[in-house]
Amino acid sequence: IVLAEIEARLQRQLTHHGIDWRPLRYHRWPRLPATLWDVLRGSRAVRAAVRQTRAGLVHCRGDVAMAMARLAGLDRGVRLLYDVRGFFADERVEAGSWRRGSVLDRAVRKAETDNLNRADGLVTLTQAAWADLRERRGSDLPHAVIPTCVDVSRFRPRAQTEPAAFGLVYCGSLGTQYLTPEMVAFAQEAAKVIPGRVLFLSREGEEARRAGASPDWAEVRSAAPNEVASWLQRGRALFYFYRPGVSKRATFPTKLAEALACGLPVVCNRGLSDIDELLTSERVGVLVDGLATEAYQGAALRLARLLKDPDTPRRCRRVAEKRLSVERGVAAYHDLYRELV
Repeated sequence: IVLAEIEARLQRQLTHHGIDWRPLRYHRWPRLPATLWDVLRGSRAVRAAVRQTRAGLVHCRGDVAMAMARLAGLDRGVRLLYDVRGFFADERVEAGSWRRGSVLDRAVRKAETDNLNRADGLVTLTQAAWADLRERRGSDLPHAVIPTCVDVSRFRPRAQTEPAAFGLVYCGSLGTQYLTPEMVAFAQEAAKVIPGRVLFLSREGEEARRAGASPDWAEVRSAAPNEVASWLQRGRALFYFYRPGVSKRATFPTKLAEALACGLPVVCNRGLSDIDELLTSERVGVLVDGLATEAYQGAALRLARLLKDPDTPRRCRRVAEKRLSVERGVAAYHDLYRELV
């Protein structure tokens, strides 16, 4: 009943904004046959929608959506915008979901190549991803680099008169692409120089507990999506460690934009392409140079110095407004739509 109510409310909101939403059921299992079935059903739905609306542009968010549009047999006059949210095959290999060079891996990589070759326009989250895809395609095409954006009207810094309840905050999923034991080890070291307890805000909180996040120094809990902003506002800084790999060149986590909008500097491990440049050039974060105690201690001391700068929260907020706001993302998409049609 709750899901039905949520779906009905979302349908009303989208209709109010002139969006015709036609949801299809997602099938999770068995994985490969279910995905193929969903792609076939999706391709038929895309074909019907384009014919009915005479659309000139189909915006495909991710590889599965792009495969649906390719299989729909659309006229070449219909432009396809390939919105790349990550290097999916590399992500699965690096997460251990399948083996590089396996039948499934080769099939997914071929689909990625076919998607790229059919695209009339391209969106990536990072400059590094755009450079990689342009080289793979061997030619240029209309494109935009649009990092994951944040609603700066919802994610705002806490009042200057309000003290921080937590020193460090982690927010989001745990496991797979995130280095949970290493993050817990860093948080323990950083807690020695950053005042306040450490907050792990995640639906997979048990992962943090198993890795050593104990009640004497850390709080582990979950929160509804509409509560995330208020929890971030209670911290001094955000931290996360990604599992290193090729796929991270295409990654730009939502939590980074949300933290900066709340005035929180960000700590993460080095080697995350555009994020390294953003944090260092704008002086809104700290990069950890290795996954060892000495590197954790050095990063914690640099973070402590950054937090002593009274302009750090304002600087973080300005970066979010200038480079990562929803308004900036909407304008970039709109300009690319106009270029394509």
